[in-house]
Amino acid sequence: MTSEKKIPDEVLKKAAKTRFPTPYKKPAVERTAEEKITYVAERFGEIMEALGLDLQDASLARTPHRVAKMYVNEIFSGLDSTTFPSISFIENEFDHDFSNTNFVFMKVNFTSFCEHHFVPMNGTAYISYVPADRCIGLSKIPRIVRFFAQRPQVQERLTAQIADSLATVLDTADIAVSLTAEHFCVIARGIENENSHAITNVLRGKFQSDQSFRSQFFEAINRS
Repeated sequence: MTSEKKIPDEVLKKAAKTRFPTPYKKPAVERTAEEKITYVAERFGEIMEALGLDLQDASLARTPHRVAKMYVNEIFSGLDSTTFPSISFIENEFDHDFSNTNFVFMKVNFTSFCEHHFVPMNGTAYISYVPADRCIGLSKIPRIVRFFAQRPQVQERLTAQIADSLATVLDTADIAVSLTAEHFCVIARGIENENSHAITNVLRGKFQSDQSFRSQFFEAINRS
C-alpha cells in the first residue's frame, strides 16, 4: 500500500511565498492576533464615528470588534504565511497514462477581497495539473486556493499565485489555472455593472504548448 509522505517545510515555505508576492510589509510593531483585533477595532470605530454612526446604539456597538475579528481571523488570515496548509503526497504509482491528454481537474469556489476597495470578489477557480512524481489529496487544492484568496487581492495576482504554488507543491511544470469572478467594486459602485465578471488564465507546460491539453482543459471548464 502506498504511504503518504510529508512535503518538506522548505518547499511549503516557497509555495506559500511564490514568485508573485502580495504587497506585504512587515509591521513595525509585532502584535498577537488579539492585539491586532483590538488595534483594528479601535480604528474602525473611529471610521464609523467619522461617518456619523452612533456606536452607543445596541446594533452598532459591537460592529468594530466584529469587523476586526473577521479581518484578522478570517478574510485576511492568508497574510500570515504560517497558515499555509500542511500537505502530504503519495508517489504517482497509478496506472493512468498521463503522457497523453489525461490530467487532474478540479473546480473550487472562492471569495476574496479587492485590495483597491476592500469589497468582495466571488468566483470559481478551475485547476488542472499533470502529475509528475507526486499526487496530493483533492482537499488540499481548495485549501491552497483559499490561503491565497484570504488576503487583499487582485485577480491577476491570485491566479498566478495559485499556479506558482501548485507547481512548487506538485513539482510539475504542467499547470493550468483559470479564475472567473464577480467584483463588487464594479457591481456595487462605479459603473454598477451587475452582470460583469472577469476571467484570468495561467497556462504552463503542456497546457501552454500542447493544443490538445489546452483544448481539453477549457472543455472541462465548459462541462463543469
